[in-house]
Amino acid sequence: MIVIFDVDGVLIDVTKSYHYSIKDTVEHFSGKISDLKELIDIKLSFAINNDWDASVAGILYKKSGKNLKEFKDIFKDYSKNIEDMYKFAKNYNINLPDYKEVIDYFESKYHIYRDKEELIIPHNVLQKLREKSEIMGVITGRPFADLDYSFKLFDLYKYFDYIITEDDIPDTHLRKPSSYPLKLFFCRYSYKEPVYYIGDTKADKQMVDNFNKEEMKNIIFILYQNQHNKDIQNDLKVEKPEDILEVIK
Repeated sequence: MIVIFDVDGVLIDVTKSYHYSIKDTVEHFSGKISDLKELIDIKLSFAINNDWDASVAGILYKKSGKNLKEFKDIFKDYSKNIEDMYKFAKNYNINLPDYKEVIDYFESKYHIYRDKEELIIPHNVLQKLREKSEIMGVITGRPFADLDYSFKLFDLYKYFDYIITEDDIPDTHLRKPSSYPLKLFFCRYSYKEPVYYIGDTKADKQMVDNFNKEEMKNIIFILYQNQHNKDIQNDLKVEKPEDILEVIK
């Protein structure tokens, strides 16, 4: 059995770290007070898995002068990747900072908030899954430095055989929801069913669906349900860590 985890919102609660960093980054570059709920709504509605990109989308929203519904209506065709977001800025005469500036500021804020993170799935559950699994892995949109800090903080490395981070993705177009991260995973390990991917976003589910369709495989997606993703339809869902052990027999 192979079990692969997303990190943010599944292994680790980032509502007081990455989410706060998005808000601070948007406010810094837009010069406007932002509603965190609206920024997270944009991130989740358009399956923006990368929080640097979610910050850019939030800056565009605040600088557009539109209300949330109006912005989402005109932004939807530009939401798939960071290049299109910068095209949106050009088309609507919005001045955006350089992408690296956004990344650097975001990471500076994340380093302030990262100690507020909490472990979602406790060690006893991870240990039981480790005992059941031939291979356990991670596919995350975090850069390695961010993951390394949190994995050392929570002592998580001992459970996982292979970890794919933002640093392993050669092009922004290959991030989730692209199937590329899963294809990269199975370049290292032979595909052998059952395979489970535990995620919490549309981007996670779409990555699994895309992989299954392109490779004619059957990775089973488990939705880790929370207050932000109840609109995602999926046959298998869990609401607390212990439920994972019931789903994965």
